[in-house]
Amino acid sequence: MSSPSFSIHGEESLGSLVAAGGIVWSIQEATQGLAELWQLRLLPPGPLEVCAIGILIWLHAKWRRSVNVNR
Repeated sequence: MSSPSFSIHGEESLGSLVAAGGIVWSIQEATQGLAELWQLRLLPPGPLEVCAIGILIWLHAKWRRSVNVNR
């Protein structure tokens, strides 16, 4: 059996960082135009998807940890 090329801990860290980056980007986009806040415009595509990808990476690492037989 071949060993994974990316450690579980590294994948958890990467997922957390990507999700945090998406959250920061979302906040930056949401607060950019406070004068237009009354228009209730939605966020542009991008920041929330980046956050979701980060969460999926993190969840995949957690799944890998849960099925890892060679602890």
